[in-house]
Amino acid sequence: MKIKRSGVLVLGIMFLVSCATNPKTMPVNERGDFAALAPGALAYFFIDVPRSRPLLEFISLGGFSGKDAAEFLDKTDSAVAAAYPPESGRSFLVAARGKYPSGRIGFSFAFSSAWKKIPSAAGSSYWRSDRNDLSVSLNSRRALVSDGDPLVSPPGVEAPVVFEAFRRDAFLAGWTDDRGASINRFLALLEIPLQIPAERIFFGIFDAPEEGNGKEYEAFLRIETPSVSHAKGLLAIFSLTRIFMDGLTPMDEEDPLTLAAALFAYIPTQEDAALIVRTGSLKPQGIALLFNMLSLYSN
Repeated sequence: MKIKRSGVLVLGIMFLVSCATNPKTMPVNERGDFAALAPGALAYFFIDVPRSRPLLEFISLGGFSGKDAAEFLDKTDSAVAAAYPPESGRSFLVAARGKYPSGRIGFSFAFSSAWKKIPSAAGSSYWRSDRNDLSVSLNSRRALVSDGDPLVSPPGVEAPVVFEAFRRDAFLAGWTDDRGASINRFLALLEIPLQIPAERIFFGIFDAPEEGNGKEYEAFLRIETPSVSHAKGLLAIFSLTRIFMDGLTPMDEEDPLTLAAALFAYIPTQEDAALIVRTGSLKPQGIALLFNMLSLYSN
């Protein structure tokens, strides 16, 4: 799922990190970091960057991966991000917190022919490079990066109440409001006879118990259904599908069947109208498949 970016893009990001834009352009909102993101996304993410670094090497958002931005991530503590449908005018938006050097102002974008200052619909301005299809607004503590307008008019997005408790101790977490479309298309791709009647899906990535060689992770999904009866029915279908999964063998860590097998590794638990799914252990490639399933397959 990763799309390669040119080396020019990486140099552009590094150049941005070294040059601070006007701090007054950065949004401040008591609703939290997600207020810097626009509504209408396919999925929203919270990322504890230092703890997530091994995973970010494999994850791509809008064609922009952790490998492309290693130096930028070294200066970042946490970030929230969103993946958007094509008709929204942007495919991704990242709002990061960290310590970004504000020196070397003499080498700012004002002296680069590749970057231009563009007025934002949110009422301020940002730096834009059409060559790299990248837009950025930055100060010493916050960075906004997108392939569209990176600035969002208030109030932005507010995380669902249950998300704060669900993401506790997770180093990568998020939710999707696509009513299960992404996961259902993923299951249909694998010819798994299951349709999930979800209204919202939450997900969190945690360290897995030590097993085998190398770093492994596990995910918890909270699938919110329309009613308690829907959750009961889905629980029964999950149990039947686990039998079907016994006859399928993944070829390697990047085989989508790897994720499917992990999704059905355990029998879910029910909390009223929600189903809590615990996956089996996954290597970083498997977590990347989960990330892509929830944020990109809806395209």
